[in-house]
Amino acid sequence: MPKIKLGYAPTRRSIFSAPDAIKYRGLTKDRLNELGIDFVDIDDINEEGLLYDENDRLKILEKFKAEKIDGLFFPHCNFGTEYVCARLARDMNLPVLLWGPLDERPDENGVRLRDTQCGLFATGKVLRRFRVPFTYMTNCRLNDPVFERGLRDFIAVCNVVKTFRSIRIL
Repeated sequence: MPKIKLGYAPTRRSIFSAPDAIKYRGLTKDRLNELGIDFVDIDDINEEGLLYDENDRLKILEKFKAEKIDGLFFPHCNFGTEYVCARLARDMNLPVLLWGPLDERPDENGVRLRDTQCGLFATGKVLRRFRVPFTYMTNCRLNDPVFERGLRDFIAVCNVVKTFRSIRIL
């Protein structure tokens, strides 16, 4: 099977913890490296290495096209910015994978660092509105077997799409 390269565009929302989103961006990136996944990150686009701004989306689009990625992976690190994700996905026209880490319970003051499940629902709704097909991976921890299995299955989908788009019929 040819090597598949993913566009790694972790996303966040400003109403939840940015430092926690940055932490999960790094943890997820580390896990992708452990699994030997070939990916292009957006660490050079902004200080956080996260997708949340329309102006950054255009830079990411340019970078991902130049790198010739085969699929988009949107980890929702604290909630996500659904319209920015949907616009990038529509413009790239590649397979899309949504995932977010399991949310911890709120702290003693009722403050939550993230609400990834809700963010994934919101992004999925907007992707459907934009008519962008996507795959959703169940919220899980990075070391759960479902995370690795979901990524491997998604890479297989990217491989099929890549093969069919380059097929020639005589």
